[in-house]
Amino acid sequence: MKKLNITLLATTAVLATALLSACGSNQSSSTSTTKLKAGSFDVAYKNPDKAIKGGDLKVAYQSDSPMKAEWLAGLENDATFAAMASPAGGLDGIFFTNSAFKFINGGPANISLDDSAKTATITLRKDLKWSDGSQVTAKDYEFTYETIANPAYGSDRWTDSLANIVGLSDYHTGKAKTISGITFPDGENGKVIKIQFKEMTPGMTQSGNGYFLETVTPYQYLKDVAPKDLASSPKTTTKPLVTGPFKPANVVAGESIKYVPNPYYWGEKPKLNSITYETVSTNKSVAALSSGKYDFINSMVASQYKQVKNLKGYKVLGQQALYISLMYYNLGHYDTKNSINVQDRKTPLQDQSVRQAVAYARNVAEVDNKFSNGLATPANGLIPPIFKQFTSSSVKGYEKQNLDKANKLLDADGWKLNKSTGYREKDGKELSLVYAARQGDANQETIAQNYIQQWKKIGVKVSLYNGKLMEFNSWVDHMTTPPGADDWDITDGAWSLSSEPSQQDLFSAAAPYNIGHFNDPQITNDLNDIDSTKSESATYRKAAFVKYQNDMNKKAYVVPTNFSLNYTPVNKRLVGMTLDYGDMNLWSEIGVSSNKMATK
Repeated sequence: MKKLNITLLATTAVLATALLSACGSNQSSSTSTTKLKAGSFDVAYKNPDKAIKGGDLKVAYQSDSPMKAEWLAGLENDATFAAMASPAGGLDGIFFTNSAFKFINGGPANISLDDSAKTATITLRKDLKWSDGSQVTAKDYEFTYETIANPAYGSDRWTDSLANIVGLSDYHTGKAKTISGITFPDGENGKVIKIQFKEMTPGMTQSGNGYFLETVTPYQYLKDVAPKDLASSPKTTTKPLVTGPFKPANVVAGESIKYVPNPYYWGEKPKLNSITYETVSTNKSVAALSSGKYDFINSMVASQYKQVKNLKGYKVLGQQALYISLMYYNLGHYDTKNSINVQDRKTPLQDQSVRQAVAYARNVAEVDNKFSNGLATPANGLIPPIFKQFTSSSVKGYEKQNLDKANKLLDADGWKLNKSTGYREKDGKELSLVYAARQGDANQETIAQNYIQQWKKIGVKVSLYNGKLMEFNSWVDHMTTPPGADDWDITDGAWSLSSEPSQQDLFSAAAPYNIGHFNDPQITNDLNDIDSTKSESATYRKAAFVKYQNDMNKKAYVVPTNFSLNYTPVNKRLVGMTLDYGDMNLWSEIGVSSNKMATK
């Protein structure tokens, strides 16, 4: 996924930005013929048979909540839909990258950076068209910025990183009617865009860096739709224009997308006649595969792995996930007028010792051993191991339960245990917290109740929000709607991350996705250091990432929970199937060797 498509995931077992989903994306680059491994999994399936002409692919994304169709990258925030949109162009991403997520030429657009001039020049390919045959233009690229920076559109993607573009903050606040730092050397209907930055950053060569956008939006098609109506318009929900190898022929709200080849696609023509992409609930996924209903299912939860790993007719592929799950504490609110998080909530969690104690009390490793089938590991920090150049085993977090340390922290902080109730008190108030746990697979209730019991062991009284788990879409609305709610204390989040590991868009002072609303000068300095010119040195940048993770662990505004491996059961009739992040043409190259599902 790309930085501004950082996406909340529906479960803690699995959960892109464009989302680099488990089925490839038009945002990555050249096909790899190397036999790749992720843990014990093969990353690609090599079918000895050749693809037939045509064929109909049947795919599903596992979700217990309806998918929310929104084809504009600036307005989309649903991981399910972002994955389901990938055959149409990954929400219209325009850059190709190599397997390390570095930009390369040859995709829908090329990019050239000029450090001395502090500019980026983007050149769209001449044959890049929308699915109605109209040209993709420079204005289409600039219009994506409007949908994010103009508050009237209701996007939640505005960040400090984008404010680095000259004139974009003035446009965002209404001081300017146009974006002075984005110009069109060949005019709005041309193919060239120039972006003027205030400063250059070392991550700009990496997809998902967040300092400029990587998608286009069809301006001519949408210009007459009022900003307040754009997110719900049929033109962005059921009848969109796209740039990928397939186009949606039918979108069934909440359920499915039927794709057919896009005749105006600039690249290799698809082998398939159609793709049907559906959602499937967790409790129906295994039965659906057992009956041969789908060629593959994305985002299956870890608890189902043992049930599908030996299914006849299927090969299980895997990949390191661009993923982190974590625990949030509710510490403030989001000031929409000034686009800033304000850490002002009256809660015992403002105390670092309380946050650390609650973190040490969790038995994450025990939960993983019981429920993840080896696919999840306790996270020591906030940077997943797929970014090995930016991580270190020296980072120590809360991956090991330590009830003794948790109790000592609370004792030293003046929280005394009331032996009659079993809970701690201070200044006449009980240490009582509300846990906004989310629905997920069948184990989520058990896991939530387990953590509540662990917290009880250290004298912290925790109750579920309204006495039950929250439905995922309701949870997203509750957590991400400014200024934020004051009726919860702890929640769990899971993110499909950017392919550039800087976390400005997650935890900066201005980030709307900073759903705990902490605002700490030290963390701000750490994030800025990661993206500073000093970090053009790979050695310096790694050290900056390590310091940032150590500081975050110490302050415990958020607490890392798990890293993850994704797995995908793939029917053996598939040809050209890969989960390789370095593959750019999956949806053009994928085919089937038979019109019938493989059963052996």
